[in-house]
Amino acid sequence: MANRIFIAGTRRNAGKTSISLGLAESLINEGYRVGYMKPIAQRYAVVDGEKVSEDVLLMKEFFGLKESPTDMSPFIVEEGFTDKYIKGEVKSPKNKILRAYKRIEKGSDVVIIEGTGHAGVGSIFNLSNADIARLLDAQVLIVSEGGVGSTVDSLTLTNSLFKSQGCSVLGVIVNKVIENKLEKIKPLLKKGIKKQNNLQIFGFLPYKSILLEPTLLVVKKALNLSLINKGDEIISSPGWSKEIEKVIIATMEPHVLMEEVTGTNDNVLIVTSSDRSDAILAALTLYHSGVPNLLGVLLTGSKPPDSIVKVIEETNLPIMIVDGNVYSIAYLIHDLTVKITQKDEMKINILTGLFDNYIDKEPLLEGIFTQLEEKPDWLVKITEWWSKIKEFFSKIKEYFQKEPKT
Repeated sequence: MANRIFIAGTRRNAGKTSISLGLAESLINEGYRVGYMKPIAQRYAVVDGEKVSEDVLLMKEFFGLKESPTDMSPFIVEEGFTDKYIKGEVKSPKNKILRAYKRIEKGSDVVIIEGTGHAGVGSIFNLSNADIARLLDAQVLIVSEGGVGSTVDSLTLTNSLFKSQGCSVLGVIVNKVIENKLEKIKPLLKKGIKKQNNLQIFGFLPYKSILLEPTLLVVKKALNLSLINKGDEIISSPGWSKEIEKVIIATMEPHVLMEEVTGTNDNVLIVTSSDRSDAILAALTLYHSGVPNLLGVLLTGSKPPDSIVKVIEETNLPIMIVDGNVYSIAYLIHDLTVKITQKDEMKINILTGLFDNYIDKEPLLEGIFTQLEEKPDWLVKITEWWSKIKEFFSKIKEYFQKEPKT
């Protein structure tokens, strides 16, 4: 029997994958065999014809995990599944998840089970995060974003749901605390969380903006941007993998734009209207002058004049175009959700370093290895049979409650 820990979030993007990465590395460094699974996933990639969670691909590749990716990612919520489930056209993936977990735990000392979204996600088909934690008999580690009142409020709601399902909540990690407020917030949250939830806090992680900054390639894919200047040198440019640290909306005079770009060490994406030929030429001038921090230019609106397009096609600076206006596109970039991938080695190293430096690992690992008493196989089977019997009689009841056809 493997020990198991369910990583839950108080909200979407609270940092569940970040904590899973740090925890997995700590356990592996201690010599434990670590398994990982994401029972329910929404974002996925297709690998060898199979849909696999993006987070599973990250964990599998980075740590070299040997388990089957389809066991690690047993259920993908595809479009239309919820409607079909409500109509009774598809079955619950509960047994599929349980079987996948059993295969993963055979070769593991510890299985990290990562939830999806907030605690209630999946409730519509009777498999919320709390339901899955109970199904797999896993202790729960809650990840909450830093704040004070909002943190305690969301943590109370999340903790209550897991407790209502009979889950054992091990404690909480507070993530993304603004660094210069860290020392002020820590005593307040310790007191507030103790008073309202009586949960152990295993650490406070500071917010690092670089972890949320999208690369040029991420922006291109997310906004479905078209390249004006195409070619092998453009596509293979190393600038695509660099984080965009600053977006400059080029509505100013060309010389002011050039001063803004050269006056910062941040990696810059210029966003401007396609009819601003002066801003486009200023950007091209910067590029040909060898300014290293200009990653690219994003034009909004219709295609620029042919004379400008001809100049663009002769440069290797990525220049893209999209429908919309300058400010709405800049807002979309700012609001873009960035998921860390297996290629983001620098970000992964930052995350694991934060976990190593800010988490109180000794009591956390001690809690993980103090598991609840394992249920006997016969009790597990009886529980499963009873669940099926209740489901059967529930369907009969629904059938007889239907209004007779006229």
